[in-house]
Amino acid sequence: MSDETLVSLYNGARAVYYSPVDEDFGLVTVEAFGAAKPILTAADSGGVLELVRDGETGFVAERAEPDLIAFGLRALLDDVELARRLGERGSESVRDLNWDSVVERLLSNV
Repeated sequence: MSDETLVSLYNGARAVYYSPVDEDFGLVTVEAFGAAKPILTAADSGGVLELVRDGETGFVAERAEPDLIAFGLRALLDDVELARRLGERGSESVRDLNWDSVVERLLSNV
């Protein structure tokens, strides 16, 4: 998929569902927040939870089950302003996340 297509898909979404299994971090979260979109995920999604804060930058369901995920999705579909607010907070949380800052933090711990 081209970068342009990916950007278009993120920009056209109300929110992004991302609930990986055995994922250390997940670039999808950073990409979605970069597009100011909230994340829907589950409590056992691993590294995604380092960025997603329930009710602040998205919604974290107890388990990755359709009825539990649907609760957060319905809230975001019904309330455009809520989706915008959570997405903006997510965007703010990754604003300074880039390779230079990551390398700097890694080297400062050596």
